[in-house]
Amino acid sequence: MPSKPWANLPIQVSKEVAGLVSVTVITEVGSGSNTLLWKDKWLDGKGIQDIAPLVFALVPKRRLSKRTVLEALTEEKWIEDIQGETCMTALFQYLELWDIMNSVELNDNIPDKHIWRLSSSGQYTTKSVYDTLFQGAISFELFEIIWKSWAPPKCRFFMWLVAHNRCWTADRLARRDLPHPEQCLLCDQHEKNIQHLLVGCVFSRDFWFSLLSHFGVASLAPQPSDHSIDEWWRKVDNAASGDLRKGLNSLVILGAWSIWRHRNDCVFNGATPNVNLALALAREEAHWWSMAGAKGLSMLTAGGSA
Repeated sequence: MPSKPWANLPIQVSKEVAGLVSVTVITEVGSGSNTLLWKDKWLDGKGIQDIAPLVFALVPKRRLSKRTVLEALTEEKWIEDIQGETCMTALFQYLELWDIMNSVELNDNIPDKHIWRLSSSGQYTTKSVYDTLFQGAISFELFEIIWKSWAPPKCRFFMWLVAHNRCWTADRLARRDLPHPEQCLLCDQHEKNIQHLLVGCVFSRDFWFSLLSHFGVASLAPQPSDHSIDEWWRKVDNAASGDLRKGLNSLVILGAWSIWRHRNDCVFNGATPNVNLALALAREEAHWWSMAGAKGLSMLTAGGSA
């Protein structure tokens, strides 16, 4: 929209985005002052490139993104944009375009209307773009669990990184030839990746069993057959419903975040791995999360205390 503060900024647009816009936006011309003659689809859902491609090819690029319909139809200035020699077919297209231009009637009192074809309202939405760009792509199954669970934003973002294997564990550092520990600082075994750290590590398994026991759900602790937090978390999520389910999902995020913090304390501050210390910090964190509004976690806390 012209009224937006960024409307006149020289924003770089990729070819992919420009291509998407070209097929998803059509324009109903009113005054013609906010519609590009050569690039917008303003002729019954078509652009000049669709109607007269050989004529369009004769217009210099510098004119394509500047000439509005209003300017073009004023004293037939659009003709000045056409440069170079024309073949017979191009001439026929030019004559057809001439007739179209002569039939256009502008209305100074009606603003141009750009219609976003991907939404029923005609209004642009980021969701419609996302759905179009990623249609047919593999869905991210943990999306709702992560972003709809109660947890501080930084903790949910951490879990998003975990799900995409984007955490800076030894394997990721090694691939970039960066300094990294050869063994997991929590269990002294080889730290393969974030999955090992959160569910495969002996330290982590001990931590999870103790933490979940405190809340009365020890049976949900990771088992030797659980090799990724994604798979284990789905089992936890399917084990309950309602507020209890919300509480368990918050608890998984809290537990994973606590392990990550303790591991980083060992890496960067030289701390000694200590399950009891990690548990104490996790329980304290659970208290503050409950006070801040994690209702499901509050219910778990009450049940565990009982």
